[in-house]
Amino acid sequence: MTDRCAEVEAAVRAHDSARMTKAVPRLWEAAQQATPAELDEALSRCVALLPGLGISAGGQFAVLCGALVELGARPDHLVPAVAEGLLEALTEAERFRAAWERVHPDEELPEPGDPTALEPAIAAMTAAGGDEDGALRAALGWLSAGNWAMPATTLLQHSTALRETFPHRARLRELGSGLADARGDLDCMLGLLRLLDAERLLVLHRETGRGWWVTVDGVGDNFQLHTLLAGALAQPGRIAGLTVDPAWVAVATDAPPERFGGMVTGSFNLVDGHGAWIWNEGLPADIPLLDGVRVVVLDPPSYTRSWENVRRYPTVPGSLTVDGELGPADAAAWLTRVAPTGNPLDD
Repeated sequence: MTDRCAEVEAAVRAHDSARMTKAVPRLWEAAQQATPAELDEALSRCVALLPGLGISAGGQFAVLCGALVELGARPDHLVPAVAEGLLEALTEAERFRAAWERVHPDEELPEPGDPTALEPAIAAMTAAGGDEDGALRAALGWLSAGNWAMPATTLLQHSTALRETFPHRARLRELGSGLADARGDLDCMLGLLRLLDAERLLVLHRETGRGWWVTVDGVGDNFQLHTLLAGALAQPGRIAGLTVDPAWVAVATDAPPERFGGMVTGSFNLVDGHGAWIWNEGLPADIPLLDGVRVVVLDPPSYTRSWENVRRYPTVPGSLTVDGELGPADAAAWLTRVAPTGNPLDD
């Protein structure tokens, strides 16, 4: 590993892309047989090279760094570098998008990652009033944002603590959300930035007039939330007659990918405190607040829903803990505050 790292370092110092193209696969091949200590050393040396590579080559090389973490290297050294690189790429990507839409309002944005798009991208930025260097940075940001998102996705799945302390999290989430409609390659990273950890929800079962406080961690989408809610509330003393396959709950919690498979059948229609449907395709973070609380109202299903028994982020364990049940008076008071259910299918 030491010799392979030295080859990459020499290629970077010489600004020799041809040598880099040969050296990186050799380093990756050696990493397959490396010990944890060797992986840590290799990652540390690779991270030290990122500032000198720039936004484009740096994004490509950061993918290798993220892969070393997936093999077992400790992520600590990589986090600040990836956060800074991703922030720069997303900032420039947003600047590029705004300029492109001014100059070419009726044309689709260039395909991310397509090297042939660089020249027209720079031309568009220059035509929008940018200087040549600024135009190049913005175009490279647009083309490389997806590369920076890949190691960020790896890191954000590593642990709850890392997600909570990830540098520039709020700004990255803001920039990513602004680009989401045009950049599907950012979806996983953006979903992880919006993942709720240690988030308290109020769950109301309209039919029985009961309610519970629950805490969720690592829940990647509302499919997973739906499954975990059903599993928790099917326990004795909660919602009578509710049956849930334990295999569904296991996958929604922490079962490994080899246990994924089959279909989950929905138990409820999820509604927010304002009466709008909570779509399974959305995220828990999308559930709006009502008087400072994320409220989930459980109604009978309007039709049979089913979905694949998988977990959106296979390496992130999910959990839903029932913290306690509301007293009858409190549950009734909350149910008078939530809006009647609207049915979007009637629109």
